[in-house]
Amino acid sequence: MEKERRIKTLSLVALIVAVLGLTVAFAALSQTLTINGTASINSATWDVHFANLSEASTTGDASVSTPPTLNATSISDFEAVLTKPGDSITYEFDIVNGGTIDATISNFTEDVGFCTSLIGSQVNEDNDASYCDLDDSNDVTESDISIANNNFTYTLTYKDGGEKVKRGDTLGKGETKRVVLKLEFNADSDWLPTHDLKFPDLEKTIEYTQA
Repeated sequence: MEKERRIKTLSLVALIVAVLGLTVAFAALSQTLTINGTASINSATWDVHFANLSEASTTGDASVSTPPTLNATSISDFEAVLTKPGDSITYEFDIVNGGTIDATISNFTEDVGFCTSLIGSQVNEDNDASYCDLDDSNDVTESDISIANNNFTYTLTYKDGGEKVKRGDTLGKGETKRVVLKLEFNADSDWLPTHDLKFPDLEKTIEYTQA
């Protein structure tokens, strides 16, 4: 009986030792990894705007009946008068990145838009249609738009280099680019209007986003 108890006791001790040994084995395979740091966010500003609009520069018999109004994000409400081939009106102004973030042109609408909003209009039904009836057909059609596009240009270019402003152009933080806006009755044109014209859709939109 005493021998049997001793065997059981030894068995229990052996089990305890085995469990402790297993615990030690697991502890030996355990490891804690720590990532510790500090993040800082510096202050930033977004400020892309127009500035320093020049007086109009004209050639030939061109004139300005209403000068443009300049504010930070628009140049608007100007009315120009062209009379014959070679006449042009030019404005210069700055596009300024006064912020701390690089900018890029994500969208640029450069369609001249000569009379496109009046396509389908009848002269006797819409007073403005008469200004856009370039072929004297008493209505505004694609033919009128074609005549306008072949004889007039309305461009926005960089003064340095003369490249056209386009989508994808960059404007670095703190950078200023001088641009030239020009409306021209093409000098090589052999077409003359038979009555006064007016183009109401001379709009360009430049959208800057973070580069």
